[in-house]
Amino acid sequence: MKKTVLILWLIGLLLTACGYQLRQPVELNTAYQKTYLALSITSPLYQPLYTELLNAKIDLVKTQDQSSAELKVNTVNLERVIQSIGANNRVQEYRLEINVNFQVLANGENLVEPQTLNMSRDYAFDIEQITGTQQEEAILREQLYKDMARMIVTRISRQP
Repeated sequence: MKKTVLILWLIGLLLTACGYQLRQPVELNTAYQKTYLALSITSPLYQPLYTELLNAKIDLVKTQDQSSAELKVNTVNLERVIQSIGANNRVQEYRLEINVNFQVLANGENLVEPQTLNMSRDYAFDIEQITGTQQEEAILREQLYKDMARMIVTRISRQP
C-alpha cells in the first residue's frame, strides 16, 4: 500500500516538474461575447468550430442582427494530393491539405482582417488494405477540421 502511494506521488511530482498542463480554454475579447457564425451548418468545419467557440465561453446567436461580432468563414478547401509514387507506379502516400479563409466583423468593420490558415497531414496508402486506408483518411479529415477550428479560435484570441 505504501509503495503504491509512493509511486503515485512520484508520478504526480514528475508530471508537475516537467511543466505538463491540461489545455486551457482560450479567452476571447468581450467584443466576441455574442457571435454569429457565418458558416453553413452542413460544412464539416461547422461542428468543430461551434464547439471551440462554446469552449471559449462565447454565446453563439442564431441571427446576425443579435450579434456583437460575426465570424465569417469565406472558404474551406480540403484536398487530397499525391505525396509519393512507388517503383511500381502506384501511389504510396497522400497528403490532405486544408485551407480556410476567415474574418471577423463587428458593425461592418474588420476586427480580424481576412486571413488564410493552412494545415496538412500525410498518410500512407496501401491498395491491399483499402478499407483501413479509407478509415484512416476519414479520421485524418475529422482531426484536420478539429485542429483547424482550434487554430481559428486561437488566432482570433491573439487579435486586439
